[in-house]
Amino acid sequence: MKQQNHIFMPENHMEELYTSGNALVKFVHNNRLQQIVKMTPDSTGLNILDAGCGEGHLIEKLNQKNSMNACYGIDITDVALQKARIRCPYAKFVKSDLSDISFGDCFFDVVICTEVLEHIYEYKSVLKELKRVLKNNGLFLITYPNETAWTISRFLLRRKPVKVPDHVNSFNPEKMSSLVEMTVVSSVNLPFGFPFFASLGNLTIFKKAEQN
Repeated sequence: MKQQNHIFMPENHMEELYTSGNALVKFVHNNRLQQIVKMTPDSTGLNILDAGCGEGHLIEKLNQKNSMNACYGIDITDVALQKARIRCPYAKFVKSDLSDISFGDCFFDVVICTEVLEHIYEYKSVLKELKRVLKNNGLFLITYPNETAWTISRFLLRRKPVKVPDHVNSFNPEKMSSLVEMTVVSSVNLPFGFPFFASLGNLTIFKKAEQN
């Protein structure tokens, strides 16, 4: 029997994190967005995919940086897509499983997948599909949490359960690089740039090689 992914979010879930009354929670989530936008190319006329776009917060920030790029969002959650379409009427949103994307090969100049893969059992299929739709020489930006650091943080904050309940697997920079099999352009540990073991997560930027 197929295992159930943990990718369905309640209404306004991400909005509550980005506007949290807890200053640390608010900082961590907004810092991640800022780092992703900062690392996205400044070029115009790009096709950019936010894979697992949620409520559209990242696409909103990307459009503020450069409205001349075409932004696309894919998510499986109806309530999140409803919010995203209201927040970003200029973008195109598609309801889809990330392991079966309707776009053609080499369609996107930039593919972003932030805080998604830890929720998905079949993450290897998702990575393969995201690489397929990325253009040659395109950039692939991935973020993921440091599960150990999050567990310690939840323990100190007396959150229960201590382990994040909807994360079904974990990654580190070495494991992610071996899975993606692309050239690493940059790797930033979030939010302060400390070594990964002392960070809450990582942003890695990969570049897809030219295919013959």
